[in-house]
Amino acid sequence: MPLGLPSGFVAVRGTRHRRLRGWLAGAVLLCVLAGIGYAVWSPRSAPSPSGDRASTASNAGPAPSPSRASAVPTTAVGECLPASVDGIPAQPHDQRPVPDAVASRTALAGLPVAPRSGGDTYCRGRFGPDTWPDLDRNGCSTRQDVLVRQAATVTTRRIAAHDKTCAEAISGSWIDPYTGATMTFSNLKDPSQAQRIQIDHLVPLYNAWVSGARDWTDAQRVAFANDLAAPELRAVGGDVNFTKNHAGPETWAPPTAQQCDYARAFVAVKATYRLTVTLPERDALASMLLTCV
Repeated sequence: MPLGLPSGFVAVRGTRHRRLRGWLAGAVLLCVLAGIGYAVWSPRSAPSPSGDRASTASNAGPAPSPSRASAVPTTAVGECLPASVDGIPAQPHDQRPVPDAVASRTALAGLPVAPRSGGDTYCRGRFGPDTWPDLDRNGCSTRQDVLVRQAATVTTRRIAAHDKTCAEAISGSWIDPYTGATMTFSNLKDPSQAQRIQIDHLVPLYNAWVSGARDWTDAQRVAFANDLAAPELRAVGGDVNFTKNHAGPETWAPPTAQQCDYARAFVAVKATYRLTVTLPERDALASMLLTCV
């Protein structure tokens, strides 16, 4: 024991220390048990509303409204299947004249103006298969009809592999209606040449969808995508078609020299099918129609 302290004092102090340690240990144990009990039995607090919605949106993506979803017939949620061409009546082959600038301005003023909607349900397949069908029943695909009709010069041949049902464009020259450039090809059965001249939908299929076509039947959409009577289909350079893509006149335009023709044809298609235009789209078309002389 330490020197100079009575033996009784040391014993008392040791007893007090042991009691104090016991009380402290008991208090700590009670706190731990209370914490465990709270964690187990107390209700969890609600997660942050903003955080929960953000994680749900990023994982699930935007949900289409029921009305829009019902306008796209599918066999399963999220499935986009090509529409069939079976049962569609024979469609016209000859193209109607495109209205002049005065008539086009009148038609443009009569188009319904509305914001685009339904883009989240867009399905390319609902406009038909990837291959061009023969809706005018002349033995040629829509692509061949457009190539032969628009050619400046053309050599055709009936292909045995295609049952010789169509006099197909093999070589020739074409004027790109969007650029005015001359395109010349020696063998359109060569894929590297064939891809350099493509058939463009003047009013892009996506534009048609969000301006009314989403509510059509599959048969109506397939007929639209292969319409030879309206000025909807044009043989253009592959690079031009790629650049134009889904763009409308408010974000894409041909050179000034081709804008009058483009705008007149665009208005004619929209008017024929009673498709809507947005305000920027209408203003862009009106501006292009001013280039008509």
